Amino acid sequence: MNIIITIVVVLLVIIVIGTVSGILIRRTIHKSVDELDNRKNQILNRNISEEISKVKKLKMSGETEQKFESWRKDWDEILESILPSIEEQLVEIEELAGKYRITKAKDQLKWAENRLISVEQQLDVMVEDIDKLVSAEEKNRSEIASIKELYQNLSTELLKKRGSFGETIQALDEVMTNTKQALVAFEESTQNGSYLQARKQLLETKDSLYILNEKMERIPYLLMQVRSTLPGELSNLQLGIKEMEEDGYHLETFSFHSKIGTFKEEIDKAYIALKTLEVDEAAATLEDVQAEIDSMYETLEKEATYKSKLLAQIPVLKAEIEKANKNMKQLLDETTQVEKSYMIASEEVQLQQTLQKDLRNVQSQLTVIMDVFENQKQTFSSIFEMTEDWRIQMEELSNGIEESIDRLRRLRKDELQAQETVSQLRELVLESKRLLYKSNLPGVPVTYVESLDEAEEKINKALEALQSFPLEMSQVEALVQEASAVVEKNSNDIREMVETAQMAELAIQYSNRYRGQDESVRKELDEAEQAFLQYDYEKALSIVQHAVQRYEPDLMNKVSKHMSA
Repeated sequence: MNIIITIVVVLLVIIVIGTVSGILIRRTIHKSVDELDNRKNQILNRNISEEISKVKKLKMSGETEQKFESWRKDWDEILESILPSIEEQLVEIEELAGKYRITKAKDQLKWAENRLISVEQQLDVMVEDIDKLVSAEEKNRSEIASIKELYQNLSTELLKKRGSFGETIQALDEVMTNTKQALVAFEESTQNGSYLQARKQLLETKDSLYILNEKMERIPYLLMQVRSTLPGELSNLQLGIKEMEEDGYHLETFSFHSKIGTFKEEIDKAYIALKTLEVDEAAATLEDVQAEIDSMYETLEKEATYKSKLLAQIPVLKAEIEKANKNMKQLLDETTQVEKSYMIASEEVQLQQTLQKDLRNVQSQLTVIMDVFENQKQTFSSIFEMTEDWRIQMEELSNGIEESIDRLRRLRKDELQAQETVSQLRELVLESKRLLYKSNLPGVPVTYVESLDEAEEKINKALEALQSFPLEMSQVEALVQEASAVVEKNSNDIREMVETAQMAELAIQYSNRYRGQDESVRKELDEAEQAFLQYDYEKALSIVQHAVQRYEPDLMNKVSKHMSA
């Protein structure tokens, strides 16, 4: 029993679902039918008849009449046959949907839609073709007058200026004849109602006239170039080349004569091209020839310029080589002088040998330059390039010689500086001795005597190093520096000692006036004198200051003033 109930329920659900689905599908089909019916009505509402009627304003013959009849026939067929059949089809589709013949209804719906699309496309093409035809007639009518005017102007110009067109006149007349025939053909096509063909003919004639007009403007100038301008330039160029060759210019390298022959052939080709109205080709050829002629003139001008420059430079080159020889001699002299004291590094010796070899090379090169210049064996431009390369080598060589001389001079400069410093140190020691001698001191402390001896010993060591061979300047400089430090300290110490001794002596002499004032003063002054006689001058000065402090608190200032007076 439960199974039966279940089956019944399932069947009822299936029936309900099927019924609902059928209703929804039918509704969708009805909606699609309504849309197609609207599209059919839109086609009916298009002003196709009005569009076709535009053609009636044209000359109804030939192509135009044929197209008019074809378009009217197609539109009548659409109105009387195709659209009614589509409408019947839409009614049948609704009936099929009402009977739930869904598959067939959908197939018929697709057929009706495709049929409507085909009609819409057919009408779009028809309207476009009508517009092209009507537009072609309008454009032809508006443009023909200006084109005929251009043709007439060119005919008049060709008649008035026939002489300026020279040998091209035959080809120009032929083009004008063809153009006239094309205009006649245009009129015939228009009379026959073949407006599209007439449009094509008119555009071709228009392009031909514009091209012809441009050619006629250029031909007289190009003919003048062919007949006189370029041949005249070539004659002048040949004359200039001949004069320069007679004047000693070496121009064979440039192959000017063969090039001029080629230019004449090119001019002849341009002339032939002009006679067949190949103006662009002729112009390009003549432009290339003119450019080559200009280039040849530039080459000749450069040759003249380079010759002038070489005439001015040759003496300078000679002077430079003479200067280099002098500098090389100076370098060798410096080397000889330095070798007396120094062991020159092998790298420097090798460099000098290279410099001498390079100098011989540039001398040889200059000889070659002089020979080809004086005997005119090469173009002056190539000789000038040789001189530029030579100058670069010469500059590098001169810099190398000067740098080598500077290095040798720096070696000798360091040596001479060291010798001068040693001489100054010896003078400073002698000055210290003279100072001691003039000071009349009772004696000099042993430390100062030893310091003097040490200073003289350092100086002697530096002198020995300077007189050795080969000189080792690093060692010499170290010894000179040591001697300088000892001598300068010794000199300062002796000067200070002498000043101290002189102040002590003056202080004792000045303070003796207080010897009888106080036994302690007398006693300290005796101690000061004893210290002075024992060469302890600082101690003597210190004792004197203490002894008379009560009586002469400003003793040192008075002594200093007395010494500086």
